[in-house]
Amino acid sequence: MRVSEYALADEDASGLGLVSAPALAADAIAFADAGLPTLPPVVAEALARLGLDAERFDAACRLAERNGSSADEELIAAGVIDEATLARTLAAVLGLRFEPIRDDASLLRDGRGAFDASERHAKTCDTAMRPRLYLAPRLDRLEGLARRVARAPELATTLRIATLSDIAAKRGAASATERSTRARLSLAADHNRWSARDVLTPAQAAVAVLVLVALAHAWLAAPGYFWFAAHATASLCALCFTLFRLRVLVGTALVARPRPAPPANRRTVAPAPIYSVLVALHREAAMAEPLARAMAALDWPRSRLEVFFVCEANDPETIMAVERAIAGEANFSVIATPRTNPTTKPKALNFALPLTRGDYVVLFDAEDRPDPGQLRAAHAAFEAAPASLACVQAPLVIRNAANGWLETLFALEYAVLFRAILPWLARRGLPLPLGGTSNHFRRAALVEAGGWDSHNVAEDADLGIRLSRLGYRIGTIASPTSEIAPSRFLDWRNQRTRWIKGWCQTWLVHMRDPRLACRQLGPRAFLTFQILFGGMIAASLMHVMFAGHLLAAAYAYLVHGEIYLSAGVLAAVDALNIALAYAVFILTARLVANEAERPLLPRLWSLWFYWLIVSLAGLRAIGQLFHSPHMWEKTPHREPASGS
Repeated sequence: MRVSEYALADEDASGLGLVSAPALAADAIAFADAGLPTLPPVVAEALARLGLDAERFDAACRLAERNGSSADEELIAAGVIDEATLARTLAAVLGLRFEPIRDDASLLRDGRGAFDASERHAKTCDTAMRPRLYLAPRLDRLEGLARRVARAPELATTLRIATLSDIAAKRGAASATERSTRARLSLAADHNRWSARDVLTPAQAAVAVLVLVALAHAWLAAPGYFWFAAHATASLCALCFTLFRLRVLVGTALVARPRPAPPANRRTVAPAPIYSVLVALHREAAMAEPLARAMAALDWPRSRLEVFFVCEANDPETIMAVERAIAGEANFSVIATPRTNPTTKPKALNFALPLTRGDYVVLFDAEDRPDPGQLRAAHAAFEAAPASLACVQAPLVIRNAANGWLETLFALEYAVLFRAILPWLARRGLPLPLGGTSNHFRRAALVEAGGWDSHNVAEDADLGIRLSRLGYRIGTIASPTSEIAPSRFLDWRNQRTRWIKGWCQTWLVHMRDPRLACRQLGPRAFLTFQILFGGMIAASLMHVMFAGHLLAAAYAYLVHGEIYLSAGVLAAVDALNIALAYAVFILTARLVANEAERPLLPRLWSLWFYWLIVSLAGLRAIGQLFHSPHMWEKTPHREPASGS
């Protein structure tokens, strides 16, 4: 509501009983003498105490009308006033007490058992059983509250003024235990068939035992034939995955390079929805300041943006660093996740999700620097698509790609995945293994899917398949997020181990009932799922087998001067497989590489060695799948020394 639309109450201002009538009348006359719009006396008094003129308030009201917010939210978001000052001023104008909610106060529940609190009020009871109603009034609706208090002065004994942040913090604290339990159990609580809490179901374990017994019997009975058949099967799997990549290459080449989308019109007719941003950090205090700047640079109405930095409660250094970095930033806050098992990123996200209010939710990591227009690009994609579009994935770009061999290969691998494979899958409505960050969700669809699986260490890929099984689609957008590739081999190895272990968990979860999965996904999408996850897992293991076979064949030839025909045939097949995979990857990388990545393409001569260490990480992942399936090996993030 604009200032010009206000009308003075029918009652005499002196009937408000909150501040002296002469003072209110004087303020109203002062505004009128200055040629400003007429304001209700109680609002005029509040603005005078805050040092605001009517034009600024009118501008805030207009902005609030456009964004679907309130005038006070717009003023706070713009940094014109702060929450505490506003709350103290409103309390003084209304003749009420400004009082932070006490830590020992209990939040009351309503008749349905839910906490009796909303965004702007909270009902509490202290240890002496005294009820309190805490309010964060809207500045542009202050007159109505003033009338109610004037008609019922006894409300002053129980009514208190608080800040929005204080009310939100109390609501969060009241639900912390429940949210922690739900986050820890996650899908295992209500939908255990979707959860990776159990690595194998009894039926899967029985099948696995039968297969292992059969393989052991075949090995003992005819070891030569066994290894030949095993190797031939691995080669066939590698060929299938390479042919899939070849199909992606052809499809990507046939699609004209997308033109940059025109900037979204900021002056939309419909109010901007609330956008919730979740940022997970752990032992990353050094990243707090640049991360906070990147989140503050997001192009979205600040009054409709909420950013939660999700940290572990036993990581005080990171919590304090983030609190310092976001001081003074409206709608930025820290959530401390209780230290409970499993200690995984998805558990932390599940703990924070119930606190979000947005129609849309996006995830970022500590090292992420998203393009400022990414939220608008995602929102435009959702607005242009039916409600079945549950998520859009933004591409990840490595900003330290030129710093070393490992970073270069990692960056080109990301280029192929995020600019070729995922867009190709999205165009065909096929399931996508989401990346771990820059996923934009319709919150309703995310909640319906059960959030993230706290026991899956590749929760992103699993969620992408689960959404597809529920009938939702996943799309991609072009607005990028820059990330940092691991520079140390051990960090890279641990991260890759976690990914492959998570892909194994995801494949096992969604193969618990293959017929149901096929029916839900459809035959084409089910086959794609097998190629994607089976191919990624197999490809992560096969290069060790190929290398071992080539070395064994070379050793036999050099030492004994002979080589078996079968070994020679398999060695030739291996060489052709590797050469074809090598050629397809290089051509795809050349097709999608950006200007910064093109000078790095010559380093692809060593791609086979990169794939070999991927295989070593794959072997480590298989081992962990049995002895520590839910262990999360955190990848440390550091800004490159060069600042690239």
